[in-house]
Amino acid sequence: MKGRKPGTDNVVPLTEEGQYGANLDERAEQKAKELKPRGLSKEVAKVWDRLAVPVCHPTVDRLRPHMVATFALMCEALARYEAIAAELVVLGETYTTEGRNGVQYKSRPEVAQRNEAFRQFLTLARDFGLTPASERGISTAAGQGQLFDPDFA
Repeated sequence: MKGRKPGTDNVVPLTEEGQYGANLDERAEQKAKELKPRGLSKEVAKVWDRLAVPVCHPTVDRLRPHMVATFALMCEALARYEAIAAELVVLGETYTTEGRNGVQYKSRPEVAQRNEAFRQFLTLARDFGLTPASERGISTAAGQGQLFDPDFA
């Protein structure tokens, strides 16, 4: 067989309860709790708890101790995005002003802030493989990739 040999980094052995490959969800929760930095705001901590467990899952294992600061920034950006998006639901995305040119419809400044927070989150989420395209790229690089996909589909 040509090409790079597959690695065993992403292989989780099938074992009975109580052995190494068992209790994956509990291990993910434990690792997420261990890596959670102190001093996160309440909103950012909620986002961390929501996102860190799937990223720490042993079958995924994309959050390591040296990546905690970047992951915390991603959680902060998502918390900011969610807060601004909730505010815009109440306020609306536009407002009107009346001047010498008549009634003008303008976009609220919060819309630009929401878009910037989303851009920041998406940039960091791609680094952790949290988008479909980046997840596909990470999983393809880790193993053999799409071995049985048709070449000319």
